[in-house]
Amino acid sequence: MSALNDFKYRIIYEQLSRFSGNLSRTTSFDEIRQCLQRHVKYLFSYQLIRFCFYQQDEYVIFSLTPSEVVWQQGDYGLLYSHERLLKGNSIPVVINDAAVLAQSIELVRLPSTSELIQLWSWNLTLAPESGVIACVFSTESHSFQAADITVLKITLENLYAKIQSIRLIDELNASKRAVDKALLALQEKSNVISELVATQEEVIQQRTRALELKNTKLLHLSRQHAHTIREPLSRILSLAYLIDVLPPEEVISEIIPALVATSTDLDQSLQQVVQQIDAALFSSDEWTQKL
Repeated sequence: MSALNDFKYRIIYEQLSRFSGNLSRTTSFDEIRQCLQRHVKYLFSYQLIRFCFYQQDEYVIFSLTPSEVVWQQGDYGLLYSHERLLKGNSIPVVINDAAVLAQSIELVRLPSTSELIQLWSWNLTLAPESGVIACVFSTESHSFQAADITVLKITLENLYAKIQSIRLIDELNASKRAVDKALLALQEKSNVISELVATQEEVIQQRTRALELKNTKLLHLSRQHAHTIREPLSRILSLAYLIDVLPPEEVISEIIPALVATSTDLDQSLQQVVQQIDAALFSSDEWTQKL
């Protein structure tokens, strides 16, 4: 009989090794579900087993029967009544009372709840405010034994480590996405600023070119019209000199009329220069707008 038990537990620990290896390669809760469905039924016997991982107020729950495994993620409301008691006091329990067992199971996945003979429950606290609640519903045909507790504990520890690993990777990925989003927002703002700076530089260059063009035109006009103004002005100066040397009769009859005519010529020349300067400045503004 001892040899038979040794053989049995050797097979179980081989299965446990395979389970641990496959579990280590999972990358999502659904892959964990598939791994549990493939291996746990060979580790120990049960009618229904629930692994309730918790981290503060977050819960990931795997519910296993010999034929299927489902998983849920949510809050405290996912727990059964006896699981809530375990969460509060962490005292392991083994329930044999059929009436209590019928009240304890709230998710109907069993062919007949009247077949239940035992409920084994533990709260395995593995970190502050974090751990796994394990509940095994046992029947006569699928009987969980005290000797299976060691294998169950190893299973829980492996499961807890893998769930923590996946959650940590998810948190890191979420943080990375948040950082990438922030960097993208900063890059977009940087691009907007760069565009504004480039636009301002272009505006400054356009205005500088417009001013240079105006200055060039004004300089050209000043040189071009200097003689236009200088000629009547020279005549006025000459006539003013003659006022002092000619007799009054000639000044009145000849010089004063000549001064009036020459002053009119100077005024017309000045108006012509002003008009050309205005035209040149307007032409420069129009050129600036076309830029």
